[in-house]
Amino acid sequence: MSADPEAVAPFTAVGERVEVRPPIPADATAYADAVTRSERRLADFAVPDPNNLPVVLENQSPTYRTFMVLALDPEGSHGLVGRINIANVVGGSFRSASIGYDSYDPYAGRGLFAEGLRLTVDIAFDDQPHGMGLHRIEANIQPANHRSAGLARSLGFVHEGFSRAFLHLPGPDGRRDWRDHERFTMLSSDWPAVPYRPHGHRRIACVVTGAPGYDAASRGRSVGAAVAAELGIPLFSAATVESPSVLFELLRASPVGGVVEVRASAPELRMGLARAGFDPSVVPHLEAAFDLPRSEVVRHALAVRAAYA
Repeated sequence: MSADPEAVAPFTAVGERVEVRPPIPADATAYADAVTRSERRLADFAVPDPNNLPVVLENQSPTYRTFMVLALDPEGSHGLVGRINIANVVGGSFRSASIGYDSYDPYAGRGLFAEGLRLTVDIAFDDQPHGMGLHRIEANIQPANHRSAGLARSLGFVHEGFSRAFLHLPGPDGRRDWRDHERFTMLSSDWPAVPYRPHGHRRIACVVTGAPGYDAASRGRSVGAAVAAELGIPLFSAATVESPSVLFELLRASPVGGVVEVRASAPELRMGLARAGFDPSVVPHLEAAFDLPRSEVVRHALAVRAAYA
């Protein structure tokens, strides 16, 4: 007979090889052993402290919850597979939080922690009172920490963006500094997710038409080049490729879209954009110009993004 779901303790889950639950004072010895064994590996990207479990316990609240991942078969070791924090919890219309985690030796690399992380995400998205009732979880990971990012992707987290100088942490250079982070996210509506699921970039495009002379270097930087740089998307220009059909084929092949500087008739533009996967009625058109003030470049770029909102 299956257990009554209402009888299951809040914020707990049991899988095939691990269980997940909140920390308790009796975890102190296993926690100290686990962190000490793993300290050298963890220190590349975190500040491990074998003795900070009392602080962790004291900080537990609706906005900060810790989950301990324990091996169902501890194999004669301390039994603590890892620790997961769900922090910065905001409710209301946001219902989002950040997630961070450490896996511990000798269990790291054997799939146990991945199972524990999966169970914890279940709890995060499960309805209250058993779960946290969240809509969105965000994992922020240093670019050099590819193992952690790979773990997130293996659960179906998608890469959503890049955050400059996001946290003051150690890095591969061995010192503490403000570290850039890559942002990976999961939504409750996507969970459970396909491992390593593809996630297409948002494709945006604009067309620069009007006065000829894109290849006239003496005229300065074109509006197309400036807007492409501001948006972080490719420039496909008649300055290098004269054929409009080739320019639109390059746009079609681009996963992020691009800015097309082109000499073409109105029918050619409509057909080219449609073949590239864009609605011609939506794609903004800019007039050719050179050496625009920075404020104008930003205004144009924001207008292009707004067209795809």
